[in-house]
Parts: sequence; structure tokens; C-alpha cells
Amino acid sequence: MARTLISRIRSYYDNLSKSDQAISDYLIANIDSAALLSIQEFAQEIHVSTATISRFSKKIGFNSFQELKLAIHATDARATDEFFSELSPTDNYKEILTKNFNGNISSLSSTLNLVSEKQLNQSMKLLLAAQTCGFFGLGGSNAVALIAFHKFLRMPLHCVYHQDFHFQQMQAAKLTSKDCAFVISHTGNNKDTMRLVEILKSRDVPIIAITSFASSALAKAADVALISISEEISFRPEAVASTVSQISLLDALFMMYGMKMKDGSEETLSEIRKVIRNSRIS
Repeated sequence: MARTLISRIRSYYDNLSKSDQAISDYLIANIDSAALLSIQEFAQEIHVSTATISRFSKKIGFNSFQELKLAIHATDARATDEFFSELSPTDNYKEILTKNFNGNISSLSSTLNLVSEKQLNQSMKLLLAAQTCGFFGLGGSNAVALIAFHKFLRMPLHCVYHQDFHFQQMQAAKLTSKDCAFVISHTGNNKDTMRLVEILKSRDVPIIAITSFASSALAKAADVALISISEEISFRPEAVASTVSQISLLDALFMMYGMKMKDGSEETLSEIRKVIRNSRIS
């Protein structure tokens, strides 16, 4: 869908060169007609070289211009307009619910298309080798970190998390190269988040970043960067929409870890379920 491709372009936009930003601007404005152009025609329209077009394609995650063109071909503008309709004061409650759900579905689909098998392999390699895993995030991302921490507590993996930024700094300072850390930030450019990254990197702690911007400081500093894509609509900022994909990414990694550590995971889960069961009123 058009929004999927446009969201991907926007996630890289800020750190692109002026030529690449010109290509991005043209694609966003002409997504329906761009699929009809050859690479030579594309270059002529934007006044750049064909080599620049090829490099741009690779910078935003495609193997070639042809692969980018296939993504453009997949656009169905009419379906996109209907799928991504903005909220309106005249909408009934069911319409608002439908549009909200469609936005979440789009975020999940876009994120799924952007995350590669290589990135998942790299993430799992770090997780499986870790003695301790830290979960770090500030503001809205702190809630995502807490959900991930709550999930991974069920695994045979020592986990650390804290809501307070100062405690997070202390926890980061105790991790080592034998551990790993999830650092979650929508923009990937938060000053305090990058302070945590600075501490982690000084300790040689492998970092798995979850952010919505592939060109952000966090994505560049991390060992692996998993990008969550979303669209902003009225009353719901882009950061809120991306939360659905971030939680889903972490849930998937939790399940992958559980499958790889099956024997230990089942024993840990059994013990936790027993404790929780005993805490309930019969």
C-alpha cells in the first residue's frame, strides 16, 4: 500500500542527502504515476543520476530500483484512501473503531514488511547469548519496556527494568558485554535515551533498538535496529500508533526465545503459573 512505502521513506527522510530527499518528495507526491517510469525517466524528472536513484533504493531498504518499483506497483490508491480515512466529527462509534483498528493493522503490516530475517537472527543471537537483559525506555516507551519486561520474566533469562530514568542509568552501568539491552524510543533522538545508550556502549553492552526512524541516533548506535512504522491520524499521534507494532515485535521475540529455550522456558513458566495460581482466592 502507498502508506506503507511512504511511511518507510519518512522513517529515513531526515538523514538523507538533499538529492535523496528530492527523490523522496517526488515519490510521496507522485506515488500513483511513479510506477510507470523507467529509472532513466525517474532520474530525468528529479534531475539526478540513475546511480543516485539506485543508491536511494538501497538506503531505504530495497535491494534495487526494480524492487522499489515493485513496491510502488503494489499501491492501490483508492483502497488506501478508504483504508486510511481520517476521523470525522460525523463518524459514528463503529466507524471510529474501524478506522482506529485499520490504522493499527496498517502499522503492523508496514512493520512486518520492513523487518528482515537477518535482523531477527541478529536479535536472537544477542538474546540467546545474554546472561541479563535490560529493558529501557522513557515516556510512552517506558510502558512498552514494562510490557516486554513482564513477558520476558517468564523466560529463563535474568531481566532488569525500572520506571525511573536515574535507576535506569544505574542498571545500564551494571550490564556488561555478556548481557544485552532493549532500548525503545519512537523518535530515537531523545537526549536522555541517548544518555542510556552512551552508558551501555561504554560497557560494551549489545543493544537492540526499537524505534520508528531508521536514520535516528538510536538506530545508528544500536547493534540491531528494528523499525516500527505507523501513520498519524487526528487524536492519535504517530508515536501512539507505533506502540502496537513495538509491542508485537517484542512479543514475537519473546516467543522466538521461548521456542529456542524450550526446556528451560517450560520449567520457568510452570513455576510462575504455580505461584500465580496459589495467589488466587479459590
